[in-house]
This record gives sequence, structure tokens and C-alpha cells, in this order.
Amino acid sequence: MASEKEMTIDNKKTELFERMAIPKAVAKMAVPTVISSLVMVIYNLADTYFVGMLNDPTENAAVTLAAPVILAFNAVINLFGVGGASLMSRYLGQKEYASVRKSSAVSFYCALGFSALFSLSALIFHKQLLGILGTAPDTAAATWQYLRWTTVCGAVPAILNVVTANLVRAEGSSFHAGLGTISGCLLNIVLDPIFILPFGLNMGASGAGLATFISNCAACCYFFVLLRVRRKETFVCINPKEFSFDPLILKRICAVGIPAAIQNLLNVTGMTILNNFTSAYGTNAVAAMGISQKINMIPVYIAMGISQGVMPLVGYNFASGNRTRMKRAVTFTAQIGISFILLMSLFYFFGSEFLIGLFMKNEEVVAYGSHFLHGMCIGLVFLNVDFLAVGVFKPAVWEQLPSYSQF
Repeated sequence: MASEKEMTIDNKKTELFERMAIPKAVAKMAVPTVISSLVMVIYNLADTYFVGMLNDPTENAAVTLAAPVILAFNAVINLFGVGGASLMSRYLGQKEYASVRKSSAVSFYCALGFSALFSLSALIFHKQLLGILGTAPDTAAATWQYLRWTTVCGAVPAILNVVTANLVRAEGSSFHAGLGTISGCLLNIVLDPIFILPFGLNMGASGAGLATFISNCAACCYFFVLLRVRRKETFVCINPKEFSFDPLILKRICAVGIPAAIQNLLNVTGMTILNNFTSAYGTNAVAAMGISQKINMIPVYIAMGISQGVMPLVGYNFASGNRTRMKRAVTFTAQIGISFILLMSLFYFFGSEFLIGLFMKNEEVVAYGSHFLHGMCIGLVFLNVDFLAVGVFKPAVWEQLPSYSQF
């Protein structure tokens, strides 16, 4: 039987998930998520932009070569952030409030454990890691300095702040989830020039990594304070007492999270192979690849933000049995997302040289980057459909899982 507190919280969320007009509900869920995704892209671009101001392709190449490791964080984020958030939204739709709290605690502490293991592995096997990433003698030192801050020191705060944002978003609090992410990103943008450029600490790529580490720590602090202040208004719980290795909850998180994590690891593998092939053409080619990848992140993260933002709405209505509302939300989201990505693709294709030139005034880098960006434009629409389809079909996994008594 739901408590009075649970019923009060639930009534606030029911309006959004069950009664609000579809365009308004999608906007309320997706817009803050897209904005936070865009800010994340901007701070990634800021790293590339300020490092590019040094006009040193080696420093820029270091950030590019380290990118697959940073992207690999998303495997843990998808496993426990996306998997846990999807499970929470479905439990909310079924009014199983105790399970909502427990699933959030399991997701949080599993993410903490895996991110700590990630950091330790990077420290112990860093020489092998640099070889896998395709570093050359002139880029290895700068790449390691960047990874030391972003991965060895920074994997835990980087992963935890995004996982917590996903858990907060799962119960409809997209604004607070977005604000936490945005606060960290804005701090990163402010710190980048101070740590990277000669007028500041002149640390180059290492400074970019340090700025990222500090900003992720700040974002984590925001979410911890938020959950403490709103402890009477939220089902998200990171109390260690709620954590246990519940086999059913773990299985349901992994059923959604593992496919999402595998999808990310395939992207990491592809990027690593691409960087290794590109490195054969010299530092300028690697720098150009990094710039074009960062520019391409804007529409990619927008598409990802739309799909992640609408996922709690889809999961809630799927679990509550309101398939008509779920389908209307998916159709509306697809129309908006695909139209926008098509326009972005055209702009990128015809404005590729201008966009690459904003980051580095090097003719060879601009020429390489323009060709890279042309190729990336081709797949953007398909990638948008892929993100949306993954977000929509995740709730269907729920029906395929056995009950606790069958487990």
C-alpha cells in the first residue's frame, strides 16, 4: 500500500506521464536533456578549441587519441544509468515505489564500483592502453597527461554525475538533471582557457584534462546536494542501506543496460580502429579527425538527448499499459528529430571547410577535416533513427523477463 508521501509525489508525476498533451510532455522531458547534451558538446568542443589555439597538432592529436577511452565511460553509464533509469520509469508506471528506490541505489553503487575499476585498470595498464590507442612517440606523453586527469583521477566523478542525472531524469525531473550537467559543463568551459593557454597555467592537453576532472567533481556535488535537499520529494535513493545484490533488479538493469553498453563499446572499437588508421597519415590527419568528430558530436548528442529524454515517458506508458499514448509520443519525437538532423546534415556538408577552420588555421588540417565531415554527414539521419529505436524498444525487454519467483 502506497504511503501518503508516495501518493503526493506520484500525483505530481502522473500529470506529466499520463495527462499532459504529447508535444508539451515530450518538450518538458526532451528539451532539458537536449540542452544538457548540447552543453556537454560545447565543453568537448571547448577542449578542442582552446587546445587548437596553441596551434600545436601534437596537443590536439593527444585529445583525439584519448577520445575512445572517454567514450568508453558511456559503456558503464549506459549499463547502470540507462538500464537503471529505464527500470525506474517502469516501476513508477506500476506504482512499485520501494522497487524504484532500490533500483536507483543498485544502479548508483554498481556504477561507483565499475568506474573505480576503470580508473585502476587505466593506471596499471596505461602503457598497453597508449599502444592500443595508436599513439606515436611524439603524442604518447601528451595523451597520457590528458588521460591521467580524465580517466585515472576522473572516471569516478565523470561516470557518477551522468548516471545520477539519468536516475533523476527517470522520474520526470529533466530540469534538475539538465541543470546538474550544465553546471559542470559551464565550469569546464571557464577553466579550460585558464589551464590550457599560455596566459594561464599553460598546461596544454593536460590542462584540458584537469579542467574536465574538476568540473565533473562539481557536477557530482550538485547531485548529492540535490538528492539531500529533495529527499522528501524524490524516489531516487543513494542510501547504502538500500543497496543489495538483488538478482531480479540486477537482471532487469542488465537486460536493458548490456545491449546499450555493447552498442557503445562497438563505437569505441570503431573510433580506436579509425584513429589507428588515421595516425598513419601523420599528426595533422589525427588532429583533423578529432576536430571533425567533435563537430559531429553536436547532432549526435542532440539525437541522443531526444531519445534519452523521451525514454521515461515511453517506459512509463508502456508499463502502465497506455500503448496509444506511448506510440503518439514516439511518432511525434521521430518527426521532430529526423527533420532537425536532416537540416544539420545539409549545413555540415556544405559548410565543412568553414567549420573545421574555426578550430585550427592549418590548410592540411582543414582539407582532411572537410573530407572526414562529409563522410560523417551521411550517417546522421540513420543514427538518429537508431537512437530513437533503441530508446523505444528497451521497455519491451520488461515483458521478456521472468517474475522473481521464476528467477
